[in-house]
Amino acid sequence: MKAGIINLNSGNLLSIVSAVEKCGCETRVITKPDANFDVLVMPGQGRFGFVCEQLNQNNWREFILDWIAQGKRFIGICVGMQVLFEKSLEDETAQGLAVFKGSIEKLKHPKTPMVGWAQLDSADTFYQNQFVYFVNSYGLPESDYCVAAVNYGEQFCAIVQKDNVTGFQFHPEKSGHYGLEVLQRCLA
Repeated sequence: MKAGIINLNSGNLLSIVSAVEKCGCETRVITKPDANFDVLVMPGQGRFGFVCEQLNQNNWREFILDWIAQGKRFIGICVGMQVLFEKSLEDETAQGLAVFKGSIEKLKHPKTPMVGWAQLDSADTFYQNQFVYFVNSYGLPESDYCVAAVNYGEQFCAIVQKDNVTGFQFHPEKSGHYGLEVLQRCLA
């Protein structure tokens, strides 16, 4: 299995490369569209608008949408998940990829940004009651494609999944052994 890790100058690339390799994948960090992979992973930390700008500048937008339309696997992490939606209140003029309908909103966390471990709530027993690591101030309050949520001052989507596309608001690469199991499930 070959995984392309998309470098949009916003992700913690070393952590995600290491985690994906621990899952048994051959990895390569890529800065330009390249179809020679079984799965693409878009990690992210930072602003919605900056990542959307990077998608446009490096011809990723059309490539990713075509990749997904062909039924190929795609994983978005943190802001990499958020840009799969239409827009964000963080940068209201930026246009997301609109793979999913919905808008990312500023969350009413007890402490902002949310940094640390939180417990998932899901009908899927694989996710139910598991603890994962978050770093975020923005998130998706609800979605028809939400398969696991978390409550931190208010409930928001922690995982969205539709066909070949999975998005994680948390960081599986920083979520210990369970985070690796989550990645492995998507990569298998």
